Amino acid sequence: MTFEEKLKKCSASEVWQEYCGFLDFSMEEYMQVQNRLLMEQILLLSRCPLGKRLFGDETPRSIEEFRSKVPLTSYADYADILLLKKEDQLPAPAVTWLKTTWEGGSMPAKWAPYSQAMLDTYKTNILAAMLLSTSNGRGDFHVRSAARVLYSLAPMPYATGMFPDLIASEMNLHFLPPVREARKMSFSQQTKKGYELGMKGGMDLFFGMSSILYGASRNLASGAGGSVKDLARRLIGMTPQMLWRLLSALYRCRRDGTTLLPKDLFRLDGFVCVGTDSAMYKDELEAMWGRRPLELAGGTEPSCMGTETWSKNGLCFFPDACFYEFIPEDEMRRNLKDPTYVPRTYLMNELVANQNYELVITVLKGGAFARYRVGDIYRCLRLKNQSDSIDFPQFEYVDRIPTVIDISGFTRITEREIAKVLDLSYLPIQNWFALKEYDANNHSFLHLYAEMKPQATAAAASGKEIIQEHLGVYFRYYDGDYKDLKKLLGVDPLQVTILPSGTLEKYKQTFGEEIDRINPPKERVLCLLHISEEGAMTCL
Repeated sequence: MTFEEKLKKCSASEVWQEYCGFLDFSMEEYMQVQNRLLMEQILLLSRCPLGKRLFGDETPRSIEEFRSKVPLTSYADYADILLLKKEDQLPAPAVTWLKTTWEGGSMPAKWAPYSQAMLDTYKTNILAAMLLSTSNGRGDFHVRSAARVLYSLAPMPYATGMFPDLIASEMNLHFLPPVREARKMSFSQQTKKGYELGMKGGMDLFFGMSSILYGASRNLASGAGGSVKDLARRLIGMTPQMLWRLLSALYRCRRDGTTLLPKDLFRLDGFVCVGTDSAMYKDELEAMWGRRPLELAGGTEPSCMGTETWSKNGLCFFPDACFYEFIPEDEMRRNLKDPTYVPRTYLMNELVANQNYELVITVLKGGAFARYRVGDIYRCLRLKNQSDSIDFPQFEYVDRIPTVIDISGFTRITEREIAKVLDLSYLPIQNWFALKEYDANNHSFLHLYAEMKPQATAAAASGKEIIQEHLGVYFRYYDGDYKDLKKLLGVDPLQVTILPSGTLEKYKQTFGEEIDRINPPKERVLCLLHISEEGAMTCL
């Protein structure tokens, strides 16, 4: 039976148990599923050239042997196979290949193969997330056929592009705009068109990237503003129900002196958001829509990896998507300082609450990646959730690893990319470092601290805006994702601070080492700024 047939013929408890039953697992049951599926994946890997490369002459016979024998890996370990799509090297036939960026545009796009079993798991987990997005408690959900879904996610071959196709095989949904039409549009065009269609006929579900949802929601008032006559002209074809909602909402807003918000027009059954900065936007999205979005965790390599529950207060990782290992933050930082150091990893049942971990995955069901460092950091919020009767850990996404600056889930900027942009710009910049910071609204941006060559320092002080705009041009030229940020989100993703000449050299004399180029510790940045402002040689 399809998901839609199950909704009609099976009881709500049966549907819930099939898709969300993993939330009832004890910690022991969760690890049993993890261990069983990993041993199956090891067997698949042992039969293919990729697995033989990872394992050497002898296949691991246990979880412990696998973790001790197989080194931690990065995409470079698979690039010669995956970039050329050598399917004969893989543990299972690839039904489709998905794409993502690699090091901010300075390397080829990364490709990841998906087996049929991976797609089946992906689909099941997406449907579980749909149930949970409409849920107010365990076993309580409201999913209906023919629901109108505003869809604002990247198209194929990006991972989110699979959502409509996977769901379409299970139930009838009306996507706004229709998927075939949406795939020919940019993000902004797609979201604008979806809003127009939603304004005419309403919407029931919303799937989207958090930063895009925020930008589009923020612009709703200006898009729906003006006189009733203007609105009627622009929104011909609106259903009587939506027209009544709009006119009633406009009357209330003008009477009370408030701004028109999406919650004044729409009554969502479910609201799903993805993206690395989701946590930063969720409060504002809830205020705008009257319903808190449910956050998903995942990516191109791990697929749909985790979901929040009805409480929307922490991510639960699906036990059948990947086998999870975790590198503690101090081990990760030690490894970044000394690449020869091999960091320790811990399993799901070995974690400590309120600690940050770098995620390591082995993709199950015929995936290509083994002990793979995704580059994401998660915080273990709690080891169990007693109020929701969840007996295994819940997480929140923190950020990318310190060597990468991720802005709103759109672009991943590295030291190599910034250096390339500075070279292209021909600006007289002598030294620099950059970090991810947040504005007053808790939205992220790239903050570049630059020290000009001595002969250019005076001009730089008066021309900071020119330098910022100049660098912005080259970032937009060099990184195709970066160029959409300002237009879509209405914020400038780049700020530049000019440091006095000699500041970074004084810092080096003070601490005996140069400051990290990317995301240096905040306390070190504060000390450097103190040196810059006061000329001091020491810091508390």
